[in-house]
Amino acid sequence: MVSFRNFLLFLVFIFFFRLLALKLMNIDLFFDEAYYWYWSKNLDWGYYSKPPFIAFIIKVFTSIFGDNIYGIKLASNLFYTLSAIYVYLISKELFNEKIAFFAGITFITLPGISYLSEVISTDAFLVFFWSFSLYYFIKALKNDRWIYWILAGIGGGLGLLSKPTMIIFVISVVIYLMIDKKEVFKNIKFYFALILAALIYMPNFIWNYHHDFIMFHHIQNISEIDNKSHFHPKKFLEFFLAQFGVFGPIFFGVFIYLIFKRLKTQQAKLLYAFSIPFLALISLQALLERANANWALPTYVAATILVVYYLYQRKKWLYIGILINILLMLIVYFYHPIMNTLNIELTKKNDFYKRVLGWSELAKKINPIINQYPNTKLAFINRDLMSEMIFYLKPHPFDAQLFNPSKRIVNQFAISTDMNKYIHHDFLILIKNKNIKPIEKYFQYCKLIDKKEVKVYKDFSRKVYIFYCKNFKGY
Repeated sequence: MVSFRNFLLFLVFIFFFRLLALKLMNIDLFFDEAYYWYWSKNLDWGYYSKPPFIAFIIKVFTSIFGDNIYGIKLASNLFYTLSAIYVYLISKELFNEKIAFFAGITFITLPGISYLSEVISTDAFLVFFWSFSLYYFIKALKNDRWIYWILAGIGGGLGLLSKPTMIIFVISVVIYLMIDKKEVFKNIKFYFALILAALIYMPNFIWNYHHDFIMFHHIQNISEIDNKSHFHPKKFLEFFLAQFGVFGPIFFGVFIYLIFKRLKTQQAKLLYAFSIPFLALISLQALLERANANWALPTYVAATILVVYYLYQRKKWLYIGILINILLMLIVYFYHPIMNTLNIELTKKNDFYKRVLGWSELAKKINPIINQYPNTKLAFINRDLMSEMIFYLKPHPFDAQLFNPSKRIVNQFAISTDMNKYIHHDFLILIKNKNIKPIEKYFQYCKLIDKKEVKVYKDFSRKVYIFYCKNFKGY
């Protein structure tokens, strides 16, 4: 039963089960997903908030499977599946095939992985390249072959092109080498791997240089860490408790216990080095201001292996942990049918899917209005509405503009669009409320031509006001 073949069969089953679950969910794209899809139509070496890897991947997958929810999201499911294979390989390299089997099964069923497998985000690629780099780093330490150092460097570079927090991998490497392998600091192959990773990342660094390092400013802004930062124990507690949901209640509890227990084996030292620093740094960020629960996800590559290694001698709790996580996965995937079966009415307060409902239906209502004004261009003031409508309106209005009189770089649309190129043009401006006063002074006149609304729940609806604005004067 415990074999690599059976592990792969389980992975294939989970992969296709998640595809089926995505179809049954009947949800729209989250606006960040539509935003990243827009990037894929304008390939570059960098974007306002992220490195370019996600845009390139979406481009590849939509070129094969089409500009639909499956073509956009499929890569996430696939890359988490591949990450689970590397978790298996790392576990086998450090321990044995039995621990590897359960580590791989545990990882692919983690609640955080289950949820994010249905979401296209940079986390999927960060986690993959983290596990990829860790495996070849371990192989390089054991065999000191050039190929392993090169592969570790490639993984590191592509990880940086996926998400900047891949830099924590280097911190973990240094910590582990200081603890257990100081002689590696004299190995030229180690430095070659670091240089290779830096060279692979360099195009994004150059892009940021030419754009005033806008991505790094954005990271600082979303972290909200500045000179006025102070402690936020409530936000830290929320982040910490959320990790029981990301890793699973049993496994995160055991992981915290193992942090204090401090296992002394050489394998444990390595796994600590590649899990604790990431969790600690993101936790510190949560304490200083805020951090989303998913930001700590790479922690659980090594943490999964460590916990399974410990629980393998206590299989009852290992099985219970996996079963609880599978149950949580089923609840997430079939939340709406479960609520309907229990006769619980969905509202904006009890449905965590509210952010991905109603967008496509709203676009269908807006489309006929837009078709009545063929000589106008579309403009928006909200990134979420703009992202969703560019995707769901047909044909896709790729020439839509961000209304941005301050000319501040607030998102990628502020970089890729410029309404000043369309002085004297007429616009249809779509906004979420009726307040047109901040906008109308830039036009000869503006008038409300329609309002479209989609009722999602009795206490929540999506509304869009459509204004016809004549003769744009420029900012």
